[in-house]
Amino acid sequence: MSDNPQEPTREQSTAPQAAAPVTVVGYPGQGTSPPVGAVPGMAEIRMAVSSVRLLAVIALVLALIAAVAAVVGVVAVGSQISDLSARVSALQDEQAQIRQQAQSAPSGDVDGQAGEAGQNDSESAQSTVAQLPAAPALPSEVPIPAGLDETGAVLVGDLDASNVVEVYLDYQCPYCQRWESEIGAQLTERALQPDSDLLVKHYVLAFLGETSPTLDPPGASARAGSAALCVVEGDGPQAFTAFSEAVYASADPNEPATQFSTAALSELASSLGASAGTVECINDERHVPFVALGTQSGFGRGVQGTPTVVVNGRTVESSFGDQELLGLTLG
Repeated sequence: MSDNPQEPTREQSTAPQAAAPVTVVGYPGQGTSPPVGAVPGMAEIRMAVSSVRLLAVIALVLALIAAVAAVVGVVAVGSQISDLSARVSALQDEQAQIRQQAQSAPSGDVDGQAGEAGQNDSESAQSTVAQLPAAPALPSEVPIPAGLDETGAVLVGDLDASNVVEVYLDYQCPYCQRWESEIGAQLTERALQPDSDLLVKHYVLAFLGETSPTLDPPGASARAGSAALCVVEGDGPQAFTAFSEAVYASADPNEPATQFSTAALSELASSLGASAGTVECINDERHVPFVALGTQSGFGRGVQGTPTVVVNGRTVESSFGDQELLGLTLG
């Protein structure tokens, strides 16, 4: 016996005790005793847990599908941007080589009869340009400025003409500057004559010196292109022609990135009599997004260099020496 009256004796602690009866309700056909290990409501709990697990698995699968779709979309967009950037880089390299050749070559005569070296330069610029399909209508992503058609071309001359010359130019391109002085200015002057039966469609491209296919931020080409579209929208095709000639005449053939500043373009337009609305448009760089869209459309059509000239649906091999082009220029 223990001295502590509250502590049970060894005999008491080892003696078997009679279990108190337990009454369980809710197990039909099994009497009053539940299955071994059963707890009331456990089946419902297990079912709920299974349902939650199933829903979690479904949610995880859906999340994985959404993530894969997002990755595929990003990769597709990135691939398109990379492809466009690569094409822009290739064009920039090609233009740099042409510029080096053009700087060492003699200029052609003013009447459009280019020197032999000039003709070779022109042919090298056009050698990679395949026969272009018809210019497509632009998507409605950006409003088309007034004075342009649905393909993004500035229309100069007789709208009902049977002779149509399409020209793709970049204001930063030294070769385009030369083409404008020897061919372009005379061609548009001829188109603006009454009953000329000649329509010149100018497409403004901007890729030389630009850092992004979206032209954000805009470089010299994009600023000049936007300003030119402001002029045609606000003051008409004749003002556009005069402004383009002035821009090319003021251009530095070394293509400095700082040329064609917004302030300089506004001042140039004002000196030519541009309206206040046109100057405001130039200062706002309003049409840079449209220039970007038009540039991408030109590449999509197959343009691979500037200047690219299409005469009555035929892509010319030499923008300086093509006889049909020279015939239209001289009248």
